[in-house]
Amino acid sequence: MRHRLVLGSEEIPYLLRRSPRRRSIGLRIDPAGLTVSVPARLPQHEWERVLLKKSAWILARLDEMRSHATPPFIWQAGQMLPFLGSPIELAVEHGSTRIRPQLAEGVLRVLMPEPHDPGALGNRVLQWYRREAMAFFQHRVAVYARQLGVEVSRLCLSNARTRWGSCTSTGIIRLNWRLIKAPPPVIDYVVAHELAHRIEMNHSPAFWQTVSQLCPDYTELRAYLKTHSAHYHRF
Repeated sequence: MRHRLVLGSEEIPYLLRRSPRRRSIGLRIDPAGLTVSVPARLPQHEWERVLLKKSAWILARLDEMRSHATPPFIWQAGQMLPFLGSPIELAVEHGSTRIRPQLAEGVLRVLMPEPHDPGALGNRVLQWYRREAMAFFQHRVAVYARQLGVEVSRLCLSNARTRWGSCTSTGIIRLNWRLIKAPPPVIDYVVAHELAHRIEMNHSPAFWQTVSQLCPDYTELRAYLKTHSAHYHRF
C-alpha cells in the first residue's frame, strides 16, 4: 500500500508492507524508493514516528540513490545501441511497419509511420533484438552441445534482470536476450556455462573444468560480463 509523509521539506512516497511475522519496523531504500515493513497490527502513528526520527538518514540515502540512478533510455533516431560488442546507430525512416528493421554497415534502419510514438519504436527495436538473439543463440548452442556431447530439449529467451542464463535438469536452456549486446566470446561463455550444467548440475570444480573445455578464458569473460552488466540492462 502506498503512503506519503513529509520529511524535512520534502513529501516522500513509500510502500508499506504489513506482516504478522514481523516484530519490528524495517526500512529499505532501493532504486524503487522507500519500503517500510511493519508488524501487522502496528498503528500508523508508530511507524511514522520512526520515519520522522530517521528522516535525515532516509533523505540522505534517497539523494544518494538518485545521484546514481541511470537516466531513462530515450528511443529516438541517432541513439547508439550495443550489438554483438559493437555500437550500432538507430536510424528511423518513414515507411511501413510491415518491413522488418534492417542492420547494414553499423546502422539499424527502422521504418515507422509519421508521427510515431517512441514507445512503439522501442517495441520494434526490442523485437528485432529478440529475433537476432534467438537465431544467434540457436547456432552457438548447437555448436557447443555437439562438442560436449549433450542434448538440449528446448532453447528459450529470458528477460531476467539478474541472471544471464539457466539450465533445467530436463535440458531446457534459457538465455537472456540482452546477451546479444555482448561480444560473441562472452555469449559463448554463457552458453558453455549453461551447457556444462547438462553434465554437472552444480558449480563444483568438475563443473568449471567442463566449462574450461569449451571456454578456456571463461574467468576473463565472466569478469567482462559483470563489468558491463549495467550497460546491457539500460533497456
